Amino acid sequence: MIELFTFLEKNKAEIVDDLVERIPATVPAFRKVPKTEIRQTMEHLMEAFGDFLVTGEPDTMTSVLRYITKVRAQQSFRLSDVLRSLLLIPPALRERLQAEYREDNSEDARDKFNAAMEKFEETTYNAVCLFTDIFQEYLMNMLNEHQDYLKKTNQKFGVDLSKFILFKG
Repeated sequence: MIELFTFLEKNKAEIVDDLVERIPATVPAFRKVPKTEIRQTMEHLMEAFGDFLVTGEPDTMTSVLRYITKVRAQQSFRLSDVLRSLLLIPPALRERLQAEYREDNSEDARDKFNAAMEKFEETTYNAVCLFTDIFQEYLMNMLNEHQDYLKKTNQKFGVDLSKFILFKG
């Protein structure tokens, strides 16, 4: 079986090029993002993807996804926009992997391809789940910061909202 990390390193430039074109074409929110920014993000993501693929440890992936979360949240991206962009990774990988295995005439070439593709998809889905957790954590932190700010501001002006009773009428 092809060493997956080696395959990813060898094809990284093509995969990133493909994603730079594919993401804005598929996810309209990314059309307003400069391609250089998409390229840089995808290059970092592919580095983290390789580490996550090989080690199974999400440290690098977590760092990259935290950065993506912060940037895209500040750009008012929806969660689904970023998830769609992440889910475009397997198709970009699949095309390169198919080309690689086309040259393999062994009897188990299809099994090798399927095993490699399964590993890439599993890694992508784990990254998507990790991103979702990080995005949720980011939003909860923003909400908590806002609640703390309101509480401090209300205390500063002597307002105690717990004493207000609202009646529907």
